[in-house]
Amino acid sequence: MDTVLFNFHDVLMLLTAFQCLLFALLLTATKNHNQLSNLLLVGFLLCHFFIPLHELMFWGKQFRIWLLELSPNGFFLFSHAYFLDGPLIYFFVRALLYKDFRLKVAHSWHLLPLAIYAGHMLHSFYLQDHATKSWLIESQHIAYSSPHLYFEALGRFLRIGYVLWCFSLVLNYRRQLLQEHANLRTSEVVWLKLMLVSFLIIFGWDGALLSIKLYGLLTNNFNLELLNVVGLSSYYLNFTAINILIFLRFTSFSAVPAVHETPMFEAKEEKLQGVDQQIMRQLEQLMSAQHFYANPDITLEKLAEAAGYPAKKVSLTIKQGFQLNFYEYVNSHRITAAKLLLADHSAQAKSITDIYFAVGFNSKSVFNTFFKRLEGMTPSQFRDQHHKAASGH
Repeated sequence: MDTVLFNFHDVLMLLTAFQCLLFALLLTATKNHNQLSNLLLVGFLLCHFFIPLHELMFWGKQFRIWLLELSPNGFFLFSHAYFLDGPLIYFFVRALLYKDFRLKVAHSWHLLPLAIYAGHMLHSFYLQDHATKSWLIESQHIAYSSPHLYFEALGRFLRIGYVLWCFSLVLNYRRQLLQEHANLRTSEVVWLKLMLVSFLIIFGWDGALLSIKLYGLLTNNFNLELLNVVGLSSYYLNFTAINILIFLRFTSFSAVPAVHETPMFEAKEEKLQGVDQQIMRQLEQLMSAQHFYANPDITLEKLAEAAGYPAKKVSLTIKQGFQLNFYEYVNSHRITAAKLLLADHSAQAKSITDIYFAVGFNSKSVFNTFFKRLEGMTPSQFRDQHHKAASGH
């Protein structure tokens, strides 16, 4: 991966680093309702400011020579970022999706791989004499030595694990969303999945690069041409992923409705507690008499506040008493109201669009899907059926 100063690959890495730094500075100056997720994203971007600089310093031939003339101690300082961007993107996703997430001292165990790597670099590089450090860099021997490759592999594969962990957070979030929100849009987390897929690709690519190196270590035969192609390709993939992140940050990040990280009810509680009939009657009063379901922004917390009970108690009552989650409970009332409006065949009958807005849905596709799920037919078919019955056909 040796390159001449300021060739296209070098410029691309410098551009990637500059973009990340500029974007991080922009985010620090931007007011955000979720300040923690914003700061974690800033930390992630700073890691990707340091990573291309590390690659450029070590693999750029002329850069390496220039830095060696100053001091070999400047090398590998930025390589620690490979052990930080995984935890940072993981905590960013948690802070973004869950309103009650807070960083705790217990989370510091995520820094353990970084501490181990720092100890390895201190022992194998920084405590060596000046001549040994210069030789390790100039010959690039350290990049193909077994201890260093094992630690590099640890960092790269941990990053993949963190992204996969993020996907599990998204799945849990979707389940929890049904317990707290009545209106869902499929686009709410599509951008997040796209972002995670893009980073899974570049982290996986880096993992493939380390796998090739480890294979070369085991066979004592490094395929330098293949390593060069895969290594340079990772720079372009990283540049693309960062641009995807920047685009999504300014177009879609605000669309995510946060939920509680811990479930509103537990299976153990369901077995121990009985159904509170008073809460059930109060909820039905709000839904049937006051048409609380028609509020398009209804959430579990808003319903619980109107009912005068804790949100966790209301969630548990809905689960036990109605055998539904919050999403199903609210939307079943919406469908009941919609059926009455659809059955109206007078001159003042509303259009289907007016109906789904009137009962609280904000998406025609969600309305049609949920209606067909409960009634076995689309709203249009339901209306046609009732109109034919009313006309005697």
